[in-house]
Amino acid sequence: MLKIDNEEYHTSFVLQKVQRSDTGVYTVTARNDSGVDTVDVELQVVSKPSKPKGPLKVSDVTAEGCKLKWEPPEDDGGEPITGYVVERMDVETGRWVPVTTTKTPEADVTGLNEGKDYQFRVKALNSEGESEPLVTDVPTTAKNPYTEPDTPGKPELKDWNKDHADLKWTPPKNDGGAPIEKYVIEKKDPITGKWQKAVEVPGNKTEARVPDLQEGQKYQFRVKAVNKGGDSKPSPPSDVITAKDRFVPPKIDRTNLKDLTVRAGQHIRLDVKVSGEPPPKKTWFLNKARIENRDDINVDLEDYKTKLVIGVAKREHTGTLVLKAENDSGRDEASIEIKVLDKPSKPEGPLRISDVHKEGCTLKWNPPQDDGGVPIEYYAVEKLDTATGRWVPAGRSKEPKLELNNLEPGQEYKFRVSAVNAEGESEPLEAEQTIVAKNPFGKFLLTQISNSDV
Repeated sequence: MLKIDNEEYHTSFVLQKVQRSDTGVYTVTARNDSGVDTVDVELQVVSKPSKPKGPLKVSDVTAEGCKLKWEPPEDDGGEPITGYVVERMDVETGRWVPVTTTKTPEADVTGLNEGKDYQFRVKALNSEGESEPLVTDVPTTAKNPYTEPDTPGKPELKDWNKDHADLKWTPPKNDGGAPIEKYVIEKKDPITGKWQKAVEVPGNKTEARVPDLQEGQKYQFRVKAVNKGGDSKPSPPSDVITAKDRFVPPKIDRTNLKDLTVRAGQHIRLDVKVSGEPPPKKTWFLNKARIENRDDINVDLEDYKTKLVIGVAKREHTGTLVLKAENDSGRDEASIEIKVLDKPSKPEGPLRISDVHKEGCTLKWNPPQDDGGVPIEYYAVEKLDTATGRWVPAGRSKEPKLELNNLEPGQEYKFRVSAVNAEGESEPLEAEQTIVAKNPFGKFLLTQISNSDV
């Protein structure tokens, strides 16, 4: 409120409840017929500043903070600006809380909660107080301008041996808006089955060597890409590898390969370990003929072992058994001798009969082609009395011949002979014809009489 009182020799100027806008130069003029006099009076009204000049700009927003920038107030209130007060409000709660103070018209805001929406305001300060606040136009969500990367490609195994593996993979299709800082390679613990960090490489590399593997253990690997947004989801796991040398010539374990002697009808089983990388190709041979699965023989082939089973051993299985193993790094070969013992084959014919007389005759034959793997002990000769139809022992011989002297005169006989060794008796060789036990003199005498008549 402005009040002016003018008297003859006095004037008063009263300005109540001055405001910052009342600041200025006031002029008092006195005038009469004799002249004019003036005086200027400068009035300085000090106050808190006007609010900072907008807009209040928000930039570099992340999940934890942001940057604020504004312009100084157009009116400093007549006193120097001593600083600015920055506040924030969680839109969800509606409560303003101090963030920081700054002497310049900009500020770094920290301590935000990811995903929350915030309003910001700033007040200018001088010795008279703080200004009205400058408030942001719209809420700001605390979130990173980038996300974690997409998943890298499935790692491929370039090479490995007994203590390390070399991997390569393709980068994520999307880096999430921020450069890949590094890759973390994990391995699956062969004992616990849990994934554990193995090694990490810079983000500009997509290859790595994983060391410290335990020989003979099986492993899988996976990769995570990492940027400012965090870790990607893990890649699909690699194929399973066994920590071992990749290129090793075959080596046949000969522990179970010893020469065998068995009886016919017995079971033969050979289990043989075969090392080498890559797993060798394994082939069995008997007497140079390749063995395939069949009714009497079964061959089982696995990466690092093979099994041969003969369910019922026969004489035909006698011979040299060979196992061959081959891969790109070399070959190995082992052999054993198998001997299957059996009764002999039947004697070789014909069964010849000579020197027939009323009480006997002479028999001759040939030894069997196969003695059954055991020496022939003797030959058993039998005779068939055609009148009774029974085969009965006639005699034994260590040689392939026998003279019989125990026939019944006038009887008709047939003969057969079997070879005998420690394993048993062969099938018999049978004579093709029968004989009658009698002397040949009647025929000879008739011949002599016929010659004398002539």
